[in-house]
Amino acid sequence: MTPIKIKRKLSECSKDELIELLYEAVKANKDTQAYVSVKLEGEPVLLEIVDASKERIYKEFYPTRGFPKLRVSKIEQVLSEIKTIGKGTIWPFELRVYFCEVAVQYIHEQADIFEDMGDCFTETYEEVVQILNKEKKPDLYEKYKDRLKAIVHTPGCECWGIHDSLEGSYSDLKWVDHDEEEDDLDHASSVISYAAMSKWLKVPEDARQKYISNVWCGRCLGTTTIRDFSIQLDTYGIILQGSCSNCGHQVARVIE
Repeated sequence: MTPIKIKRKLSECSKDELIELLYEAVKANKDTQAYVSVKLEGEPVLLEIVDASKERIYKEFYPTRGFPKLRVSKIEQVLSEIKTIGKGTIWPFELRVYFCEVAVQYIHEQADIFEDMGDCFTETYEEVVQILNKEKKPDLYEKYKDRLKAIVHTPGCECWGIHDSLEGSYSDLKWVDHDEEEDDLDHASSVISYAAMSKWLKVPEDARQKYISNVWCGRCLGTTTIRDFSIQLDTYGIILQGSCSNCGHQVARVIE
């Protein structure tokens, strides 16, 4: 039956019949259950679904046990579900960006990825760019610009031509001042990479404080505390780049 025919049939049902029919539908299908829950309860339920969806994406790359499965079908399923459930909200877009962030983190760490997952990653990033290009105002771009830039600037993503593909998509963003972006490629320390931040936060708090307060300053000729620092990924690990808390000289600390 077509949706129109179903609607006509439903109009002939009593209230009790409609309730029973809806109850049976949500019991039979989890997607229907999620959709109806969001319609009834609103944003709180949707946020729970978004968090669960992010966890499903993350576990494809970083499972609690065993090796990463990297199943494209699972990623596509998660993105498709939230596209339906979260229609008209920012969350389908957010989940696409999140997937790209997790994928680029994995590639940086492993220096490789399954070809089909790499294709899924670059295609999703391209979708993100195209969605932004359809916006009439730059509000959504402004909200996500640092994260999108961090994905492109994450090093070690040359496998399968992924880096070139990301740069090509990013260059098509209509909101980007590309003259400014060319300068930024030489000064990428201003970008806080999601992947770098993720690794940094995995370091225990007491160890992070020791790193921050134990940075060499070439002007002071001694150890100092780094301030106003950004966090970047490098082939050697995480790099903190900022200024000396005593003299303001530029300092950096590599954390392997």
